[in-house]
Amino acid sequence: MRYGKFSSKTLRSSEGHCSPVISRHHPTMAISVVIAGAGIAGLSAAFHLAERGARPIVVLDKGKVGSGSSSRAGAINTMLMETEATTRARGISFDIFERFDRILDDYQFHQVGCLAIYNDEQYETASQLHPMHHRMSAKIEVLNRRKVEDRFPDLQLQNNECGVLDLRGGYSEPERYIPALAAETRRLGVEIREDTAIERLLVRNGRVQGVVLNDGQELTADATVCTVNAWANGLLAEAGQSLPVRNFVIERHVTQPFAREPRLPAVNDDVRGIYYRPTEDRRLLIGDGAHGFAQASMPDRDFEMQTLEPNPACKPFLKKALRGRLPMMDGAEFDHHRVGLVSYPIDFKPNIGPVAALPGLYLGTHFCSGGFGYHPVAGLLLAQHIVNGKTGFDASEFSPDRFNGMDTLEYLKQEVPYSDMVEAHAANTVGFVRKRH
Repeated sequence: MRYGKFSSKTLRSSEGHCSPVISRHHPTMAISVVIAGAGIAGLSAAFHLAERGARPIVVLDKGKVGSGSSSRAGAINTMLMETEATTRARGISFDIFERFDRILDDYQFHQVGCLAIYNDEQYETASQLHPMHHRMSAKIEVLNRRKVEDRFPDLQLQNNECGVLDLRGGYSEPERYIPALAAETRRLGVEIREDTAIERLLVRNGRVQGVVLNDGQELTADATVCTVNAWANGLLAEAGQSLPVRNFVIERHVTQPFAREPRLPAVNDDVRGIYYRPTEDRRLLIGDGAHGFAQASMPDRDFEMQTLEPNPACKPFLKKALRGRLPMMDGAEFDHHRVGLVSYPIDFKPNIGPVAALPGLYLGTHFCSGGFGYHPVAGLLLAQHIVNGKTGFDASEFSPDRFNGMDTLEYLKQEVPYSDMVEAHAANTVGFVRKRH
């Protein structure tokens, strides 16, 4: 089920009108760019920069394309965020996903909707944001228990529960999306270098002029883009520009195939503190949205994501949380898991844009377990910053410079668990729903 498709000649903006898509034959510009990280954010930045004519563009990754947290993502997308800027940004990401569904080979954006399940108290909190969501052209339906169960027969709700359905929401399969986006960026002339580790930023005369590789080679560029997420503070610390960001281990578990396709959309189940979605091969992907994320220290350059192990308590927690919610899970077994790192700034907003103290450096990082929702618009905004010197809407809310004046090093010395970050954020954010633990 799709909310809708748009003409291949136009791209629908989150304000509800159509604006021209940049020509795929835009004249090239003498703007050289090096991008650290070949995950979804780095590939998105490369794609949008290439479409705007920047040349040459080189993407570097210490491993393989998408081998970091991108390939371990749950990849659930919703537009229903907490501020106008974040909601508008997610809407533009949907515009881009809908376009990618048309132009990328072997990729489908599964626009089956994204359902938030709330109890009465949670809905009262979340509904405070609905007027803003409507202003931002979100398409939502509020469904009582009966309507949810009629539309999605594999779900069972309690009498005091309801659903808010984001009609433009849905999911992607990382194992299809990442290769498809990488192939398209290469077709546009982008060079992707795998197994190429970065030692440090190349800083001369107070300006970032590229990167220094582990073998000592200097790769110079007019613009340097950092999208390495959990590793970003490692690069930034050497230049004296650490950000107040914490990394946490997050895991998703995937069931064995069912005899039929699950009849449900992507779901953020705030009552049970979990999220889940169908997969392309009749499975369910299920993730823990509230149960004790373990904080991870800043990984060093030699850290490999595949060394992360799942928490033994997670699978029993997920099975218990699903009891009475998804009857098809009775007796079902998990087949494999995905464990990765997510990065949360202190204000739960991504870092997208230039770093004033280090001219020539741009960040597209720290998406708060929402990388698949933010990375398409992050790539677009980065391209606009670099090529145009300004963005198509006010994205100052994402500026890495918003933390100037904060004692970041003191904050990073502290032990702050994820639950404390959530409570502090909820106390200062209208409409933020606490997931059940």
